Amino acid sequence: MLSCVILALLLAVLLTAPAAAEDVLIFGEPDPDEPEPPEAEAAEMPSPWDTRIERGLLELGQLAANRRTADFSHHGRAEFRAGRTLAGDWELRLGARLDGHWQGGGERSGVSRLDADYAENWLRYRGRDWRLTVGTQRVLWGRVDEIPPTDRLSTKDLTRFALDEMVDRRRTNPAVRLEFYQAGWAVDLLFLPLFRPAELPDRDSVWHPVDRERGRLFGLPADPALAPFIRDARIDDDVSGDGDGGGGVRLSRGGAGADFALTLQRARHSQPHYRVDDATRAALLGAGPPPDRPTLHAEHPRTWVVGGDLATELGAWTLRAEAAWLSDVPVTRADDLRQRTVAGFDWVLGVEGFPGDRDFRTTLQVAGQHLDGAGGVLEAREAYYLTGELENPFADHQWRARVRFSAGLDRRDVYLNPELAWIGFEPHEFYAGLHWLDGRDDTAGGFYRDNRMLVLGWRGQF
Repeated sequence: MLSCVILALLLAVLLTAPAAAEDVLIFGEPDPDEPEPPEAEAAEMPSPWDTRIERGLLELGQLAANRRTADFSHHGRAEFRAGRTLAGDWELRLGARLDGHWQGGGERSGVSRLDADYAENWLRYRGRDWRLTVGTQRVLWGRVDEIPPTDRLSTKDLTRFALDEMVDRRRTNPAVRLEFYQAGWAVDLLFLPLFRPAELPDRDSVWHPVDRERGRLFGLPADPALAPFIRDARIDDDVSGDGDGGGGVRLSRGGAGADFALTLQRARHSQPHYRVDDATRAALLGAGPPPDRPTLHAEHPRTWVVGGDLATELGAWTLRAEAAWLSDVPVTRADDLRQRTVAGFDWVLGVEGFPGDRDFRTTLQVAGQHLDGAGGVLEAREAYYLTGELENPFADHQWRARVRFSAGLDRRDVYLNPELAWIGFEPHEFYAGLHWLDGRDDTAGGFYRDNRMLVLGWRGQF
């Protein structure tokens, strides 16, 4: 299946390359009365369509941990876009994407999968100080990188955990969006008529949040009593007929030395929180026989979100802050494994600038996540992180060195992604990198520690 993605991307590169002109000898002056050939007339008329390939990627990954359950995990992705202006103030966008996954070797079952998905497909009308957009859209609210607390209406892409940059870890949603602009103020109204849960990898993928090899659930500590049930569990991810995805409003203001925004949302958690079925809970508590087939139900509770963000300049640095209160965060009780919801509060403080060299970009962020009234639950009641990115082009901007990282401040939880890329052949980038994960068992780095991976890849857009 991955070969189909590779072939499609190679064809796209060939089709977007300029054709070589033929060598022709012409004697004498051209006849001014001779009409130009039809193909010359067509060449002078530009197409009304703006077409391109966005987010093209081919990556070969070799898993490098000692206790890995697979030997390699390869990935390919391409997003196709076409757009044009219609009569008057109307605009049309069409888009689709292909994702290919290829995993093999080791003890885990192989994965060979090619997925087609819709990208941005919308119709937009632009008024004098407002615009209306109807269709599938990718809307990211918030101001900070990686983990914006107020980005709660978008759909997460968990097919590769956090290996991609944030914009590539979001899928499009069917949405109706109305925006108003007036004297530096902006009002953004968004409604999702259908709920779209997070995009998950194949259930045999090393990146799935339910590890049936070890009997583990993402975000929870290892439990020897629960492990046998998870290994044999049926995973129920069905959300068909589950209603709308919620909506919200974002009020923002730019200029005057600072940009800020306030938001109110009624959203659903796109990332699933797995609930153990009642029969399995009873068996674990010694109150009943083991079920024939344990079941893990994916839950996506609705939550109120109240938040805001702020950005301002301080010399050569940009300071950012963002926070959100959530009414209902799903958790699992430690005594009986029942699912319940508690209030949560997330915040991020960040800085971005170019210290010492105009080409050396530094982004640093401190983040905190808190659960209120969460005594006696399996999840951590609070967590603190340092995240960031260091990037520097060199050799006359032919090469780029970059490091993305996240580190737990109150517990061991590490993600490190150094990368070296040749960027001298635009719009192509060829890179080599490492994804290093480690941490305590109940952290993301600990859950995926066996997925440390060396990668070689290409990315580009046309």
